[in-house]
Amino acid sequence: MNVESFIKKLKESEEYREFAEELSLDEMSVTANVAGYDTPKAFSANEKDFEEHNKETAEVYGYKLVPKNKKRNYESVYRQAMDVISEGTYKDFRKDESRTSNRKINDSIQNINRIMYEVERVVDHASKLKVEMAVDQRTLWRESRSRLTKIAERINRISKKINELGA
Repeated sequence: MNVESFIKKLKESEEYREFAEELSLDEMSVTANVAGYDTPKAFSANEKDFEEHNKETAEVYGYKLVPKNKKRNYESVYRQAMDVISEGTYKDFRKDESRTSNRKINDSIQNINRIMYEVERVVDHASKLKVEMAVDQRTLWRESRSRLTKIAERINRISKKINELGA
């Protein structure tokens, strides 16, 4: 049986006709005659109008709006860490009198911890994608393989320094 005869036989079947009828249905609405929204400014043109309306409504009822929490932007964590690193030289870091030496070390450890968390997440995502998509190691670019080796060496050096810092 060739492909053309198979397609012809398929089109003649009852199942195909039912399928074709379902596809040809006109657009339907499942909401029927449900009333519209009774929330003024719920779909306002901009966020400023919406926020202003919420503030006015809260004040009428004697409430006060709590400021919105900003979502943690991990780029900002990275920037904070880079700011610490780019404070200048070690000399500048050491001479900074706005924080004690203990505070500087504790802040540095906290920043290292945040950055390592992000690095670990990126590695987990890449590893998971590699497994899910069955990416073979041989398909990685030569530069990527050499970078992975350098990263592993760097992590070993950092691990030794962290052990010294903790001792």
